[in-house]
Parts: sequence; C-alpha cells; structure tokens
Amino acid sequence: MAAQNAKEVVRLIGWCRNVGDACVQRYASSVFRASLVEDLQKAKLLKACDPVYGWRLTRKGYRFLQDSGIPLQPDTHTQRVGRRFEHAEIVVTMYAAGIDPYLTAIEELRRRDGYVPAFALRAGRGQQVLGNNQMAGLLRLQDTVYAVYYVSPGMNRVINPARETDFLQGICIGAGCTHRALLFCSSDYMAIHTALHEPSKAVSVRSRCVSYGRFYRMAQEPCLYLPCSAQGIRQLHIMKHSNYRVKMCRALWGTGSYMDSGICADWIDPKSHTAFLLMADMDIRRIEESAYQIRRKGYQRLVLAGFQEQNRFLKQYYRPPFYSSATLSNDILDRMKDGDRHAPPV
Repeated sequence: MAAQNAKEVVRLIGWCRNVGDACVQRYASSVFRASLVEDLQKAKLLKACDPVYGWRLTRKGYRFLQDSGIPLQPDTHTQRVGRRFEHAEIVVTMYAAGIDPYLTAIEELRRRDGYVPAFALRAGRGQQVLGNNQMAGLLRLQDTVYAVYYVSPGMNRVINPARETDFLQGICIGAGCTHRALLFCSSDYMAIHTALHEPSKAVSVRSRCVSYGRFYRMAQEPCLYLPCSAQGIRQLHIMKHSNYRVKMCRALWGTGSYMDSGICADWIDPKSHTAFLLMADMDIRRIEESAYQIRRKGYQRLVLAGFQEQNRFLKQYYRPPFYSSATLSNDILDRMKDGDRHAPPV
C-alpha cells in the first residue's frame, strides 16, 4: 500500500473516531479504496467493520499516527456513535472535496478556508465554545461562513433558532466574512428534503426550541442542501470559487448576458421571456424567491440549471409548465477556471 495514502486514510478515520460502513462504501472509489482498506486491516491498523461502531482504528493504528507526528488518541466514549457516523460523513466529504477538515479552533477560520467539526470544538478541556448549539461544524469558503447540520428522515431532535443564528453571526464577524448561510447535509438530496419537510411532533413554546424543519423555514440566511456523496464533492468544488455564480454565468452565457436587476435569477433570455437560475449550489429557497419575482415581472418560465442528479431531484417538486430544467455539463469547473476564453460569443 502507498505509505502516504495509508497515512491519510488512517488519519481521517482516527480523526472521525467512528466511520459508518455506508460512508466507506459511498467513497470506495476515491477515499476508501477496497484494496487500501484491506491492507490496513492486514497491517492491524484498522479494525474490521462492526455493525454498531463502524470502522475504527486499532491501538496500533493510533501508535502509527503518533509515530507520524499526528497526536490522536483513542477514546472510550462511544455512547453516541450514531452521531459520529453523521459527523464522519461530513468530514469525509470535505476531505474528498479538497477542503481541510482538520481545523480545531474557530480562530483558524479567520486566517483561511476550512472546516471545523463540532467534535473538535467540544474536545477542548474547559471550553464550552458551542454550548448547546446543534451544528455539526463550521465551514468557511471565501467570504462566507456556513453553519453545517446533518439531518435525516425520522430525526427526533430540536433546535433553538435564536441561539444558532446569534452564534453564526458572531463567528461570521469574527472571521471577517461578509456572508453567512446554513448547509443541510445527509446521504442524498431526498433524505435532506424529507427530513426538513416531514411532519414533526409538537414542541413546547416555553423551550424556545423548534424542529429542524421549522428552523429551516424560519431562517433568514440562504439554506443549501449538500449530499455526502460524489455529487456533494462536485458541489463543494463549485462553491470553493469566489463569485462562483458570476463565473458560471460567464462560462455559460458570456460577458454580455442580459440581466434584470429586479429579480434574483442569474440570466434572462429576452427572446423567449425566460429566466435561468443556477442550482449548482442547491440554494433551495432561492427558487421560490426567483419564481415570485419573475412572475411579477411577467416572465413566462423559470429554468433551473443544475447537474443531472440535482435536476432529477428538483423535477419532482418544480414542474412544467412554469418550471423546466437545463443540465450543466461536468466540465463547467474547467470552463470557470479558464474564464472568458471558453465563454460563448456575445
């Protein structure tokens, strides 16, 4: 096995503590290649997958990290191992997208992009940085800080919206960022949508807590869906670019794209009286906002431009004749990097 690849995978699993088998299988073609996982087991660095605790390191695996200058320690706190599986899915997705998932303090977000898992913040002795906040972590990309949450159908959890929002606002200011948003994660888009829209049990008003679905509907910040999958990786690659919406518009429609300042669509085709909205980041509530604005302006149609998997999901809820879809090609990232060189003629 390649020593560097082995060390990275051992570090990743050691950082997460417990990684669910579903996550390992989902990333079997990239991060957790079957041959590498098998070699780590033969070297007694990795325990065989347990149906309760998932994949985890052996003591020899932790000693391997210590000898490599990575001071991670095993622990015995496995009561909430299910929550660890959720956190691990997010961490692995960040890693696979080339985002540093090993940040350990909020202060690091002031200096660079990266992901701070909540478990890293809670691990500091004598620190209660998160308090009772329910976020799985904090992600900084360019000038935006995202509060990251993991949701799943049937999830019986509640959240205090004011506490979450106030905390995110403070982090955003402290990091020197101008924008903040909420990032809802799960195995796929349907799981996220179901979790945020399924009926929830009544919550006491006195507790000031609400269901995650209610929190999603109350939020003033943009709300994005992110699957922990190959599609999520592609989505993060887009979001890592500064002004990615502008760059995508130039790559797709050229620098002379017609816009209407009165709506939040990304491009207008004046000939067909059609508006286009980029959905590569899956900012879901932007759809309703755009639809309301373009209807008032008299436009006939809203085209949602997303990747194939995104369009398959969106078509179930946003249907003709008002809505239609356009598929983004997988080379859009290369076209964004090349700038106007590959943009269509004006």
